[in-house]
Amino acid sequence: MGNVDERRVLTIPPFRDGHMHFLIDGRPIAEDRLGNIGDCYLRNGIFAVCDMGHKSGIGLEAKRIFGAALEVQSAGYALYRRGTYGSFLGRPVSGKEELRDAVDEIAASGADFLKIINSGMVDIRGVGLVTEGGFSTEELVALIEAAREHHLSVICHANSDRAIRAAVDAGVASIEHGFFISPETLHVMAEKKVSWVPTIIALLSLSAASAPAEKKNIEKIIESHLQSITYAASIGVVLRVGTDSGSKGVSHGASFFDELQLLQKAGLALEQILSAACMGKEEVEKGNYLVVKEDFITARRIETIFKEGKEL
Repeated sequence: MGNVDERRVLTIPPFRDGHMHFLIDGRPIAEDRLGNIGDCYLRNGIFAVCDMGHKSGIGLEAKRIFGAALEVQSAGYALYRRGTYGSFLGRPVSGKEELRDAVDEIAASGADFLKIINSGMVDIRGVGLVTEGGFSTEELVALIEAAREHHLSVICHANSDRAIRAAVDAGVASIEHGFFISPETLHVMAEKKVSWVPTIIALLSLSAASAPAEKKNIEKIIESHLQSITYAASIGVVLRVGTDSGSKGVSHGASFFDELQLLQKAGLALEQILSAACMGKEEVEKGNYLVVKEDFITARRIETIFKEGKEL
């Protein structure tokens, strides 16, 4: 009897990576390598991805190539304020007229949403530091108004409570990364139903190549970020799992389990993690589902993957 596996078996919808880029280790790739990236997602039970863009707009091409094989929603490329962070991700803009023209072009390109950059990156040289970036209040409002005219939701890269709160107050649908967020801003997000994709593994992955002092800073930042995630979950903020895969040090597919384990470390219950990680329950009815055991996050193992009723 000691060899009997008593772990509960679960049938769950496939996963969705809510924040990725069609890059490898932060570098652009040729179109003929997109298939390899798709395979990485499918064999890890990820049937849908949200591409947060690159200046090349390759995510829109990936959307066309994959079709029904992998559900791709793409920003195409992001918009950032001229002279600040974001040059590899998209197009620089400033001034209301230019902003509106840029949104018109993104909508015409077939993008599924508008991605904007409202801050710089986390600066690992110190705790609480963020590099320069972001729009003025007037520019944020103009971007969101233009996006609404095209029925596009606005997804926002933002670090620092100031940048996050400005974006939330302006009307974005989701905050990406969200380092150094305050409890007060989390309450506003819960009230406004603004979702949060905290991309923990993206920052943690920088530790491997960092100096000792920077590693300590990363540890402190991650600890604070996990505490914020714990609090967010407790007050009903909608959390989504996203890895920032394709960025430096973050692999496609496998990093999803790293992110799930970090959410476990934050104290989220399995039901909360699955709600943040999985596609809708209707996928199971279509024959798209995963068979896992209840310790699958720790074990990093999916028992069986089904797509359209057939085992992969």
